[in-house]
Amino acid sequence: MKSYKLLINGERYDARIVEYTSSHAKININGHDYLVQIEEDHSSDVPRLEGQQKAVPMAPHFDSGFDLGSGEMRAPLPGVIVSIPVKEGDEVKAGQPIMIIEAMKMESEIASPIDAKVAKIMVKERALVQEGDTLMILEGEQVKPAAKPPRRPNRPQAEPVYQSGNAPSPTSGSGDKILRAPIPGTIVEVKASSGQMVKEGDVALVLEAMKMESDIHFSHSGRISKIHVNKGDSVQEGDPLIELEG
Repeated sequence: MKSYKLLINGERYDARIVEYTSSHAKININGHDYLVQIEEDHSSDVPRLEGQQKAVPMAPHFDSGFDLGSGEMRAPLPGVIVSIPVKEGDEVKAGQPIMIIEAMKMESEIASPIDAKVAKIMVKERALVQEGDTLMILEGEQVKPAAKPPRRPNRPQAEPVYQSGNAPSPTSGSGDKILRAPIPGTIVEVKASSGQMVKEGDVALVLEAMKMESDIHFSHSGRISKIHVNKGDSVQEGDPLIELEG
């Protein structure tokens, strides 16, 4: 996985997440592996004072993966989007926090890598993201699309020859209409019903993974033809959750 450079109490550390599961994480810090056990959260059993809020430790801010050619900001690690303090059209400065992600029970700020304008926000709050997922698209003077290769003169093309059984099959639209689990977890709540009309971006269900609850959104609009899961079901990555008509 990706490496991170941390500054803690004035000392620099090189950290890398080697392995991560719901019960433990293996982290390499300055060349040494550390096994971190993730205990069950019994915070609900602890009496709370009136007005007390759950404290979530803030981790050092992360620089996202950023592509100067496309302006795409990508998730530096798996987690859940806690908040997005900017909106499309906002002007941001380099180093300004523009997204907060929760991972391993810590909230981390993701800062803008450049002075830019927020062109498009690709995720919603409470969305579950994987390392490398596109979070936001920035535009500005520093975003420079890669140069296109010089155009070559047209040459006659030989028609492709396909062997029996290897001819390309037409793309099926039905596959695009199936909402699938992005990660192993447990269904906490199904927020849609069979026959309901839904829009792209609507919340389909709530999934608990890595001890965090996150909203799973529809990526297409349409009418629900089948719901494959119920509250309390365990799912694996890629399992079908909800199917739309068409």
